[in-house]
Order: sequence, then C-alpha cells, then structure tokens
Amino acid sequence: MKSIDFNFVADLYDTYVTVDFDVEFFKKLAKRTPEKCLELMCGTGRVSIPLLQEQVDLTCVDYSSEMLNVFKNKAKALGISPGLICQDVCALNLEEKYAFIFIPFNSFSEISDSQRQETALIKIFQHLEHNGTFVCTLYNPDHRIKTADGQLRILGNFPIDPDKNLIVSYYNQFDPKTRKVTGVQFYEIYDQHHKLCDKRFLEICFSLLTKDDFIRMAENAGFRVKDIYGDYCFSPFKETSMFMNFILKKKAEEKR
Repeated sequence: MKSIDFNFVADLYDTYVTVDFDVEFFKKLAKRTPEKCLELMCGTGRVSIPLLQEQVDLTCVDYSSEMLNVFKNKAKALGISPGLICQDVCALNLEEKYAFIFIPFNSFSEISDSQRQETALIKIFQHLEHNGTFVCTLYNPDHRIKTADGQLRILGNFPIDPDKNLIVSYYNQFDPKTRKVTGVQFYEIYDQHHKLCDKRFLEICFSLLTKDDFIRMAENAGFRVKDIYGDYCFSPFKETSMFMNFILKKKAEEKR
C-alpha cells in the first residue's frame, strides 16, 4: 500500500525538488565502503546519480515505476547504466547482501504504518552484510510538526520551460494520537499568459517517529545504533536539531 503515490507527479518531481544539501553526506559515507551499496526509496535519482558519477557500486530501489522511468532517462542521457529495481522496501527480496544501505530524504517516514516500518527494518537487516552499515534519515518531529497545522502554504513557483511555470502548494495536519501527518499537495501549471493549463493533487501521509521509537524498532530488528547526527555535516544530534540521521550497524550476533 502506497501512502504517497508519486506515479501521479513523477514527471514534475525534478522541477520542484532541486535540493542537494545531503549529497556530499552520502558521498562520504558511500566512499567509506568500496563494496556494493543499496539505496532504497531512491525516487528519480537525486542522490543516486551523483554517487554513480563517483563510481559508487550502487543498486537503486523504489516502488514507483514512473519515478524510476524518470531516473532511467536521466541516467541514459549521462551515459550511466544503474541497476534499477521496482520493489516495495517492505517486501524487499533482492537475493543479495550489501555493505552499505541507505534511505535518504526522510523517506522512511512515508511508511506510515508501524507494523510495516518494523517489517521494512527486518527486510533491510536481512539484506545487510555482516558489519554492514544502514543509514536512515528522518526529521526531528519537533521541527516537522510546526508546519503540520492545517494551513495552506506555497512551496514555490518553479519554471518548467520558458513558457510555463509550476506552482506547488500544500497543507498538512498532524494527528497526535496516530503520530501521522496527512494532507494534500497541489500542482498547478500556468502558461505565459497566467492561464491554468494543468492541475493535479497528491494525497500524502507520513509518520513522525520519535527518536526513541525508531531506536526501539531498529534494535528489535537486530541493529545497534552507532551514531545519530543532527544535520548533514556529521554534527552530533541534539534535541534542537532539525534532523535525526541514524547510523546503524548489525549487532554482533544476528537476530534475523
């Protein structure tokens, strides 16, 4: 079950998601492991392609076939032939193990059901080599909750080509009982005369995991926490940090 079906907006995704603040972070981590690496929930390759260009031995997985098609076309234009696999991380079955696995861009939170989160962590553990590293990036919920107040906000105005612009807006609402954020993102495309050409909406749902809840689930799956960074510059996590970037290792004796 997809909590956010990016197939509906895969052709627009790279227009409005252009950040690269985390790319160097993953480059440094991947280069510490010259063996096989696995990126889960890779999307259109925003992080993957820079790593592939650095000769990282990377396999990429996402559950959106349309996002992977965009990835494939971008890679082809750059002369890159990545291993792309369309699978849900909760049903991961690659029949291979990896020295380094990572989920970028807080995407683990898009697995909004706690049982599926636990299943995903077990699947990831099973695909990790002995002494391997799993990196999972999450928002600190204390920061993310501030914009989950039901108010309509503009994400931005993005040029598609000389004659068209994309305006993205959204609202999010946090439910403290379920610790889930639900809402809608709106996509409006206008021509040079400010006339609406296309409009779409995307329903979203993601969870805001606390640090303690994630650690509990990770340890139950067989991981141990090596580090928690509060940003993408390897600064230690503090309660005021915006992010919770977990560096996990397999425990000495596997549980799964």
